[in-house]
Amino acid sequence: MPRIDEPNRHEAFRPVMPELFTPPMLAPEPSKIEPQPVVADQLDVAQLKVDELNRRITELETQLEEARQILPPHVNLLDLPLPDMLPEEKKEVRMTRSLPIINKQGVNVYADESQDARIEIADKFLFMPNTWQLTAEGEETLRVIVAELRAFDSKSILNIEGHTDSLMGDPNNPMQKHEISTVKTKVVMDFFVNALRWDAARIGTSSFGRNRPIADNGTPEGRARNNRIEIVIRNGSE
Repeated sequence: MPRIDEPNRHEAFRPVMPELFTPPMLAPEPSKIEPQPVVADQLDVAQLKVDELNRRITELETQLEEARQILPPHVNLLDLPLPDMLPEEKKEVRMTRSLPIINKQGVNVYADESQDARIEIADKFLFMPNTWQLTAEGEETLRVIVAELRAFDSKSILNIEGHTDSLMGDPNNPMQKHEISTVKTKVVMDFFVNALRWDAARIGTSSFGRNRPIADNGTPEGRARNNRIEIVIRNGSE
């Protein structure tokens, strides 16, 4: 067997190292976003808006103070009814048609000047406080009303009217009271049609908000009466 000389044997087992080695690339450092300087014009516009708001606040405070000097100190401005929204004086109406009889707390049945029968229901007997969600008592009241209406005149055409008091809720939304009365009428109409199966072609809604008070908005009792639903009954044959 031939002999391998020593130098060649070492050469054969010498580890091979790469001559060129490329180190891994390092992720670049995230670039820093320098804050943009505020332009002087922007500061001027913002200051003008602040000055205008302060001027309007001062004017409103002055007007409020002038109004308070006219009123007695115990009077709350928000409790006063608006001059054009005082309760109308109810006139004596001579009955020429019969009325449905509904023996339920919080329900008042009467005839108006047009001889339309009206069913007046205070909110507190229909809805949960400060909401338009029907209570169990309210649903039962509506069931009693519909049962009597079917016995009274099954072809009656109904109109659901929504009314509120005059207290200001959101001063930035003058339509708030009208919107509240609109939602209340829709809730009652939906219950009539979907739960009690009243013909949808013989029912409608009207919303009056705070525009038709029947009591003094300056008292809690008056406001409780003004927050109401009225069901107007018209003869289906008319």
